[in-house]
Amino acid sequence: MRQSFAPRPFRKMRTPHFPQSHPSLLLCFLLVLFVSEFRSVQCQELTPPLFNLAAGRRVTATATCGEGVEEPELYCYLVGANKPGNENKDEEEHLLIQGQICDHCDPRREDKYHPAEHAVDGAETWWQSPPLSRGMKYNEVNLTIDLGQLQSVYQYG
Repeated sequence: MRQSFAPRPFRKMRTPHFPQSHPSLLLCFLLVLFVSEFRSVQCQELTPPLFNLAAGRRVTATATCGEGVEEPELYCYLVGANKPGNENKDEEEHLLIQGQICDHCDPRREDKYHPAEHAVDGAETWWQSPPLSRGMKYNEVNLTIDLGQLQSVYQYG
């Protein structure tokens, strides 16, 4: 007795159903994964110690308030001040002109002299550029610090 073998029909296999994922869901998942990994990393601030590179160096300026003029030179702070009832002088002997605190540069008086060296001396002194009342060429003044090394400086503009 011979049996005939008829091929059996293939059973349709069920494939797992994966819902269509939205790109935003995938992005959210990756973001959560990244944040959770980031939290486990120890972060350290890599800030080098600060120091004054210009301390003790020679400092020059192309112009300084009070230098090259015969009389003490008036300058005003860029910050305003409103002291009602006292339009002439404040308690520190500075002039108060239209809400601006003003003073004079005078190289003959140490307390009124503001040379370029004062920009980096570490004291409560400062360098004062000439006022624009002397001319618009003083709108740009160079302050140069000699670091004692030969440097190549390139300026693009």
